[in-house]
Amino acid sequence: MTLRLTTIRLALFVGALIAAFASFALGQRGQTAPLNVVVTVAPLRGIIEPLLPPGSKITILMPPGRSEHGYEFSSQDLSTIAKSDLVFYVGLGLEPRLEQALKKEEPQSKRIEICFATALGIKSDGHEDHDEEPGDDHDTHDHAIDQHLWLDPVLVKRVVPHLGKAVKNAVVATGGAEVSAETDKRAQDLAARVAGVDEAWRARLEPFKGRAIVTHHNAFPRPAQRYGLRIAAVIRGLENAEPTAAKIEGVVRAIREEKVAAIFVEPQYNARLAERIAREAQVKVARIDPIGDGDWFSLMEQNLESLVTNLGTK
Repeated sequence: MTLRLTTIRLALFVGALIAAFASFALGQRGQTAPLNVVVTVAPLRGIIEPLLPPGSKITILMPPGRSEHGYEFSSQDLSTIAKSDLVFYVGLGLEPRLEQALKKEEPQSKRIEICFATALGIKSDGHEDHDEEPGDDHDTHDHAIDQHLWLDPVLVKRVVPHLGKAVKNAVVATGGAEVSAETDKRAQDLAARVAGVDEAWRARLEPFKGRAIVTHHNAFPRPAQRYGLRIAAVIRGLENAEPTAAKIEGVVRAIREEKVAAIFVEPQYNARLAERIAREAQVKVARIDPIGDGDWFSLMEQNLESLVTNLGTK
């Protein structure tokens, strides 16, 4: 009798232990684990970060303060990518080595990859596949080489649902519970905030429609066309080549003919040449930043403020 009771108690103990372990394992799997995310350029961080589970880590491969063009990914960068759960990049040839590395990835990799351009159907020939939104007076079909998709709030808003889906897939791939409702709510909130940025740009730049600007490099054709500005000239047409004397003369001529009020320089480039051109053309120099430090909303607010402040008459 004693032996039988002991056996029963032992069976109950083992059963309880198994149940507790199963419950613990299920609970562990049911948790939404933080994600290890890699983005190529700083502004992409500010776009995807609001959608991530708490505690997630984001690595920016191209250091803020450097030009986004011609950056060579190091072996360490590629190792960081290999260890990540989610990679968010621009495409359109901005990160060719990254794209080559992703194509060579082992088929069994569970990492989720999302390309900004591919998600929106924007191709390297400048064509874009999307449905126009109400109030969208912008034709983006002529941007053959403009890779700066993040500088157009309308495009950022359109990519948010794709990012939300990528985040959900990454959570599941890492063994976490599905977080559809939670991520969808975050995506809705983020899209609303981005729409607010678009509305602010439209409203504040409305009085300046048709105004011409000169930029340091060709980073702003999308927002310029979106909000009714004209780019009269670009100082540095080729990212890694110094402008010729003829090019500089052409910029000065464009400034005078188009009645440009300011040259907008970028912190990624030395401003001395722009300052020399500004002195010759008798216009001011202002700052506009295509990259920022990772806070997309702050970047767009500061750029808008600079445009509004400096687009007045000379």
